[in-house]
Amino acid sequence: MKRYFLLAIVIFFGVFPVCLKAQQIQTDRPNETESPAVVPDRHLQLESGFHYEKEDGIQTVESPQAVMRYGLFRNAELRFETAFQFTREDGQSQIGIQPSAVGIKYHVLDHKGVLPDLAVLSRLYIPWMADKAFKEDHYSPELRVLAQHEVSSKAHLGYNLGVQWVSENLQPEYIYAFSADHALTKRIKLVVEAYGTVLSHHHAQNTADAALLFILSPDVQLDITAGTGLMHGGSQKFAAAGFSIRI
Repeated sequence: MKRYFLLAIVIFFGVFPVCLKAQQIQTDRPNETESPAVVPDRHLQLESGFHYEKEDGIQTVESPQAVMRYGLFRNAELRFETAFQFTREDGQSQIGIQPSAVGIKYHVLDHKGVLPDLAVLSRLYIPWMADKAFKEDHYSPELRVLAQHEVSSKAHLGYNLGVQWVSENLQPEYIYAFSADHALTKRIKLVVEAYGTVLSHHHAQNTADAALLFILSPDVQLDITAGTGLMHGGSQKFAAAGFSIRI
């Protein structure tokens, strides 16, 4: 299945020329809270990164993570998401591509007064677009409502509510995410976030993190993140770094 990842990289680096846009890049990484912003019409945005996690003795590395977003028209984008994963547990390791996902985001409403920016995101995780070690049993659809309030010219509040049907048994898993960001300078932004998932008759798995975003140009962003599980989130600890570019 490595051919899918290689094909995606070839497509990305085969798109030229690079153009600068006035609007600052807005990404869906590094946090779990997806933004209601879409990529401008006929532009491609690549969001890539490295993620390390340790939970209950299991170590996981995802590198690279890759999200490719293409502006289909003014209010909509197409998406392709994949990640190459290495997992180690009790001296045993697995390596390969996770189930990749295709999706679409549609921007429904621009913020005005107390009304937030609003969008809908749907995606489908495809079980056969993965290496053998990570193949799932079923297709796994996900649907989210994405909202963001502009508190000031320097600060925003964002939140997501959604549901994903777990591949193993197609049982619905409910998703929430809440984030707040503040521009420390014109080029540095701080983001704090809490998010979680819950299955029926189970405790919610809750997580919190903090990130710094470095805006190198209107089209280029670097990020670093650290986070931890909360309450029933177990012993989860993670750190990540990433690079995003719009062309």
